[in-house]
Amino acid sequence: MTIKQLSPWLTRTLAVIGLITIIVFVASSLFNTFSGATSSSYSGAYAELTMSDSAASFETKSLRAPEPGGLLYDEAIAAEVDQKIIKTGSLDLVVDHADESLTAVESLTESKGGYVQTSTIQEHEDGTLSGYVTIRVPAEQFDTTIEELKGLAIVVERETTSAQDVTEQYIDLAARLKNAQAQETRYVEILDVAKKVEEILQIESALGNIRGYIESLQGQLQYLDSLTGFSTITISLSEEPVITVGGKEFRPGTTVKQAMQAVVAIAQWFVVAIVWIVIVGVGVGVPLTLIVWLVWKGIVRIKVWRK
Repeated sequence: MTIKQLSPWLTRTLAVIGLITIIVFVASSLFNTFSGATSSSYSGAYAELTMSDSAASFETKSLRAPEPGGLLYDEAIAAEVDQKIIKTGSLDLVVDHADESLTAVESLTESKGGYVQTSTIQEHEDGTLSGYVTIRVPAEQFDTTIEELKGLAIVVERETTSAQDVTEQYIDLAARLKNAQAQETRYVEILDVAKKVEEILQIESALGNIRGYIESLQGQLQYLDSLTGFSTITISLSEEPVITVGGKEFRPGTTVKQAMQAVVAIAQWFVVAIVWIVIVGVGVGVPLTLIVWLVWKGIVRIKVWRK
């Protein structure tokens, strides 16, 4: 074959090889570009998630931290949450019969829609009984329950009540729960597109941590709901030693306390009487006396004038 005959064949062969090379190069470039973009998008999303280890670092536009202590505040949650107040009370009561009073406390608690948490009763060497009971009643029944419990006593030796506002703490926990749930959703989305075993394991580990955090927050919210929904009252019941005189029961301690209460009541009445005398005497007595004196002087002058 001469050079002239070989030249067209060689030209066509080189042209085909060049065309194939161009096609392969273009296809490779397109594949690398698409693969790189996908990998970059996934890696960026993965990095975004793995930067935080807990839901506390996830923030939304509606959240701010106004308190120095770092409490989160969510306006939407705050608008839905009622005031959360933990009420507690304690009573030391002297009663006629501790066992009967304990039964009365249990009945009263049930009538208020509450329940008895703990109760104990014991007998002492002198034959008297004492009891200790802890009850929980709906928060709205707290005040009336305290008053009715006091009605069971001969003497109320001690009464204490307290109220703790935990509204801000509740809103903070609810806001953190909202953040954690949002982050959990994001982890699940990334887990669905993860391809490398190492990354899948890391995301699953982070997902387990965030779900544990969510359960902890939910438990704390439920605990606060329980404390604010039902108030706790502790009652101590005690009897006084009874002395039988002439077939009648005599309670020295109660008698002394009642006498002291009577003295206090008399003293209060005496002070009130003095205040009334002073106020009425100065405010009414003086003007009235002046009016009577003026009238009398007028009558005397009229009599003198007629003479």
